[in-house]
Amino acid sequence: MAHYLDALLKPRSIAVIGATRRAGTVGNTIVRNLLNGGFEGALHCVNPRYPDVEGVPCHATLSALPNAPDQAIFAVSDERIEAALDEAIEAGVRTAVLYSTLVLENDSTPALRERILERVNRHGLTVCGANGMGYYNFRDGIWACGFGTRTHGRDGNVAFISQSGSGMCGILDCEERLRFSLAVSTGQELSVSLEDYLDYALEQPETRVVGLFMETCRHPQKLVSALEKARRRAIPVVAIKVGRTDLAARLTVSHCGALAGSDRVFDAVFERYGVQRVDDMDTLATTLIMFAQPHALADGGLISIHDSGGERQLMIDLADAHDVPLTTLTQDTTAQLAQVLDPGLLPVNPLDAWSVGGPDYHVSMQQCFTTLLADPGAALGAVVHDRAPG
Repeated sequence: MAHYLDALLKPRSIAVIGATRRAGTVGNTIVRNLLNGGFEGALHCVNPRYPDVEGVPCHATLSALPNAPDQAIFAVSDERIEAALDEAIEAGVRTAVLYSTLVLENDSTPALRERILERVNRHGLTVCGANGMGYYNFRDGIWACGFGTRTHGRDGNVAFISQSGSGMCGILDCEERLRFSLAVSTGQELSVSLEDYLDYALEQPETRVVGLFMETCRHPQKLVSALEKARRRAIPVVAIKVGRTDLAARLTVSHCGALAGSDRVFDAVFERYGVQRVDDMDTLATTLIMFAQPHALADGGLISIHDSGGERQLMIDLADAHDVPLTTLTQDTTAQLAQVLDPGLLPVNPLDAWSVGGPDYHVSMQQCFTTLLADPGAALGAVVHDRAPG
């Protein structure tokens, strides 16, 4: 089924305004990203200085293209963005990606941001940004971001929508245990907001879990509608919502131009619709990893295997602090464990399976973990091992 953001996130043709051969610049990285992602549509560069950029034909002006592109990606300064956008509108471009901050020194009134917003609204443009890092539609091979990233495939199942550009990259570029299908840095949300992207992600068949980095909510009813959809479709939503303190809330206003909102209201909404609220980036990543795995969580408790008695005790304390039930093993499970464990190790959960070690240590660990997972009361398993040199 078609979605109203298909035009923005699945363009068939793209023009990079301000493309350049200078390595390391946004205007060059955008072109490289689109090539690395395997963009299958028509790709054009616009810059009168070059005949081509990274092998892609380059035109002096947007109007010189044979046809108006579906999307214009702007790699130009704030001083040039106004004229460049006017040219795109004149050419018939309907969607755009803006990285610019839209702030000029000694600007006139109304300010640049308001002037750009007026054009966006008057001409009905669909815009990602401004003051963002763009988007990645990994499934369709569209890497519309002006900054480098790691290797990604097209088989991801995690959607990540962030009102912080670095917040997006902090997970996307660094957490190789996650396979992403969609990632968006929403920026100032001139015409498309976090709530819109969330609705889009929930409509995609590959989406298994959605992560959010939220600074604000510009459209509360849209958010509620999207969360209702997530609950109906049993798609988990994991969120960091910043702005708990007065200082953080005030900085949200200066950073993204919107109020942070009452934190108690967000807590109530999240609880109502089953959003998993987390407190930091590490917990966000690990929670996404848990929900992205392909098997539905069964009834029961947690089992875990360790190579440390002390860390086994730490797991017990943490589980108790967070009301996580630990599986009580059946007699059959404990009997099977006892046949594998070294003397002196108790066949219990959580399990400390390290004693004297030896060349077959990894085999006994695998056998023990398999046995734990097979217990009828096990819903989720964790392997907690320490790295060693060598």
